[in-house]
Amino acid sequence: MSEVSKKVAYLKGMAEGMDLKEDTLQNRLILRMLEALEEISEELEAIEARQDEAEQYIDELDSDLGDVEEFLFADEDDEDDCDCGCGHHHHGDEDEEYEDDEEDDGEGIDFIEYECPHCKTSVYYDQEAFDLEEEHLCPECGKELFPTSDDE
Repeated sequence: MSEVSKKVAYLKGMAEGMDLKEDTLQNRLILRMLEALEEISEELEAIEARQDEAEQYIDELDSDLGDVEEFLFADEDDEDDCDCGCGHHHHGDEDEEYEDDEEDDGEGIDFIEYECPHCKTSVYYDQEAFDLEEEHLCPECGKELFPTSDDE
């Protein structure tokens, strides 16, 4: 019970102890004011309950958002380098050297998405740094992504 509710209950108790009846205009006014205070007190408690519920929900959302941020912005050493040994980053990750450029000029990096013709895995390349002359192997199946002859 909130402090306001306690005070309203105390005032109602005083009015009952004084045996206030609605026989005079002053008594009727006091009793109506006490009813209004009681309704205000109940509404205030309902608002406080909804606020507490909203704060708990916000705390849960904040925690979940922290988990998402940790997943998305984890240390590059932990997640960026692929296991295939090709030196590229797959699944939309950015190279460190381009992150600095992005922060400086505010422009995003344009990626090329390419689907492996053999296993259909999506591989992403930085459009500006991409060189078709280099050998590009699929991180999933290990086959050449851009075969040089038509029979591949």
